[in-house]
Amino acid sequence: MTWLSKIFPNLAQKRHLTNSNSGKTSEEIYNDLGAFQYDEEGFTIIYEDFAKHLKWIDITQINVYKVDLMTVDRIDMEIVYGDKLFSISEELPGWYRFILKIKEVFQTIPQDWELTIMFPAFATNYRTIYDKSKLSDGN
Repeated sequence: MTWLSKIFPNLAQKRHLTNSNSGKTSEEIYNDLGAFQYDEEGFTIIYEDFAKHLKWIDITQINVYKVDLMTVDRIDMEIVYGDKLFSISEELPGWYRFILKIKEVFQTIPQDWELTIMFPAFATNYRTIYDKSKLSDGN
Protein backbone atom coordinates (compact mmCIF):
# COMPACT_ATOMS: atom_id res chain seq x y z
CA MET A 1 0.00 0.00 0.00
CA THR A 2 1.49 3.32 -1.02
CA TRP A 3 1.39 6.42 1.12
CA LEU A 4 -1.14 7.95 -1.30
CA SER A 5 -3.55 5.06 -0.86
CA LYS A 6 -3.31 5.51 2.91
CA ILE A 7 -4.29 9.15 2.57
CA PHE A 8 -6.86 8.56 -0.19
CA PRO A 9 -8.23 5.05 0.42
CA ASN A 10 -11.00 5.42 -2.19
CA LEU A 11 -8.39 5.81 -4.91
CA ALA A 12 -6.95 2.41 -4.07
CA GLN A 13 -10.21 0.44 -4.25
CA LYS A 14 -9.85 -2.70 -6.29
CA ARG A 15 -12.03 -2.75 -9.39
CA HIS A 16 -14.43 -5.61 -9.77
CA LEU A 17 -13.65 -8.10 -12.48
CA THR A 18 -16.38 -9.40 -14.73
CA ASN A 19 -17.69 -12.88 -14.06
CA SER A 20 -16.11 -14.13 -17.27
CA ASN A 21 -12.53 -13.31 -16.32
CA SER A 22 -12.52 -13.40 -12.54
CA GLY A 23 -10.58 -16.64 -12.12
CA LYS A 24 -13.22 -17.83 -9.62
CA THR A 25 -14.94 -21.18 -9.70
CA SER A 26 -18.50 -21.27 -10.97
CA GLU A 27 -19.69 -21.84 -7.38
CA GLU A 28 -17.76 -18.79 -6.15
CA ILE A 29 -19.20 -16.68 -8.97
CA TYR A 30 -22.73 -17.91 -8.23
CA ASN A 31 -22.46 -17.09 -4.51
CA ASP A 32 -20.62 -13.75 -4.88
CA LEU A 33 -22.54 -10.58 -4.00
CA GLY A 34 -20.13 -8.78 -6.32
CA ALA A 35 -21.05 -5.19 -7.08
CA PHE A 36 -24.32 -5.42 -5.11
CA GLN A 37 -25.17 -4.48 -1.55
CA TYR A 38 -28.66 -5.14 -0.20
CA ASP A 39 -30.78 -3.60 2.52
CA GLU A 40 -34.45 -3.99 3.46
CA GLU A 41 -35.59 -1.27 1.07
CA GLY A 42 -33.48 -2.04 -1.99
CA PHE A 43 -29.98 -2.41 -3.30
CA THR A 44 -26.87 -0.50 -4.24
CA ILE A 45 -24.65 -1.22 -7.22
CA ILE A 46 -21.07 0.00 -7.01
CA TYR A 47 -19.06 -0.88 -10.09
CA GLU A 48 -16.12 0.99 -11.60
CA ASP A 49 -17.36 4.59 -12.03
CA PHE A 50 -21.05 3.75 -11.48
CA ALA A 51 -22.84 3.85 -8.13
CA LYS A 52 -26.59 3.69 -7.73
CA HIS A 53 -28.94 2.99 -4.83
CA LEU A 54 -32.47 2.00 -5.78
CA LYS A 55 -35.46 1.10 -3.65
CA TRP A 56 -37.41 -1.99 -4.70
CA ILE A 57 -40.63 0.02 -4.57
CA ASP A 58 -39.29 2.51 -7.15
CA ILE A 59 -38.71 -0.14 -9.81
CA THR A 60 -41.50 0.08 -12.37
CA GLN A 61 -40.29 -2.40 -14.96
CA ILE A 62 -37.62 -5.01 -15.59
CA ASN A 63 -36.77 -6.00 -19.16
CA VAL A 64 -34.37 -8.73 -20.26
CA TYR A 65 -32.82 -9.57 -23.60
CA LYS A 66 -29.80 -11.14 -25.25
CA VAL A 67 -26.98 -9.37 -27.00
CA ASP A 68 -25.34 -11.25 -29.89
CA LEU A 69 -21.55 -11.15 -29.40
CA MET A 70 -20.81 -13.18 -32.55
CA THR A 71 -19.75 -16.44 -30.90
CA VAL A 72 -21.80 -16.21 -27.70
CA ASP A 73 -24.83 -14.38 -26.36
CA ARG A 74 -24.89 -12.18 -23.26
CA ILE A 75 -28.01 -11.64 -21.15
CA ASP A 76 -28.71 -8.00 -20.31
CA MET A 77 -31.31 -6.47 -18.02
CA GLU A 78 -32.88 -3.01 -18.04
CA ILE A 79 -34.09 -1.78 -14.68
CA VAL A 80 -36.65 0.97 -15.15
CA TYR A 81 -37.53 3.38 -12.36
CA GLY A 82 -39.82 6.28 -13.20
CA ASP A 83 -38.65 7.75 -16.51
CA LYS A 84 -35.07 6.50 -16.07
CA LEU A 85 -33.31 3.20 -16.56
CA PHE A 86 -29.94 1.56 -16.33
CA SER A 87 -28.70 -1.70 -17.78
CA ILE A 88 -26.66 -4.48 -16.26
CA SER A 89 -25.43 -7.72 -17.78
CA GLU A 90 -24.68 -11.23 -16.65
CA GLU A 91 -21.00 -10.27 -16.68
CA LEU A 92 -21.52 -7.98 -13.68
CA PRO A 93 -20.14 -9.57 -10.50
CA GLY A 94 -23.06 -10.55 -8.29
CA TRP A 95 -25.46 -11.10 -11.21
CA TYR A 96 -26.58 -14.54 -10.07
CA ARG A 97 -27.34 -13.46 -6.50
CA PHE A 98 -29.18 -10.42 -7.90
CA ILE A 99 -31.37 -12.65 -10.09
CA LEU A 100 -32.32 -14.72 -7.05
CA LYS A 101 -33.03 -11.56 -5.06
CA ILE A 102 -35.34 -9.99 -7.65
CA LYS A 103 -37.29 -13.25 -7.94
CA GLU A 104 -37.72 -13.17 -4.17
CA VAL A 105 -38.77 -9.51 -4.07
CA PHE A 106 -40.93 -9.49 -7.22
CA GLN A 107 -42.74 -12.79 -6.98
CA THR A 108 -44.56 -12.27 -10.29
CA ILE A 109 -41.26 -12.60 -12.18
CA PRO A 110 -41.33 -15.95 -14.00
CA GLN A 111 -38.97 -18.36 -12.27
CA ASP A 112 -37.75 -19.69 -15.62
CA TRP A 113 -37.33 -16.43 -17.55
CA GLU A 114 -33.65 -17.17 -18.21
CA LEU A 115 -34.52 -20.36 -20.08
CA THR A 116 -37.22 -18.67 -22.17
CA ILE A 117 -34.83 -16.07 -23.57
CA MET A 118 -31.99 -18.50 -24.29
CA PHE A 119 -33.62 -19.95 -27.40
CA PRO A 120 -33.31 -19.47 -30.21
CA ALA A 121 -29.62 -18.69 -29.96
CA PHE A 122 -28.40 -15.30 -31.19
CA ALA A 123 -31.93 -13.85 -31.19
CA THR A 124 -32.61 -10.84 -28.96
CA ASN A 125 -35.68 -12.41 -27.30
CA TYR A 126 -36.60 -9.15 -25.54
CA ARG A 127 -39.06 -9.70 -22.68
CA THR A 128 -40.59 -7.68 -19.89
CA ILE A 129 -40.43 -9.86 -16.80
CA TYR A 130 -41.82 -7.31 -14.36
CA ASP A 131 -44.26 -4.48 -15.01
CA LYS A 132 -45.60 -2.69 -11.95
CA SER A 133 -48.37 -1.00 -13.94
CA LYS A 134 -49.90 -4.39 -14.81
CA LEU A 135 -50.23 -5.52 -11.21
CA SER A 136 -53.67 -5.13 -9.66
CA ASP A 137 -52.46 -3.29 -6.54
CA GLY A 138 -49.49 -1.50 -8.16
CA ASN A 139 -46.90 -3.29 -5.96
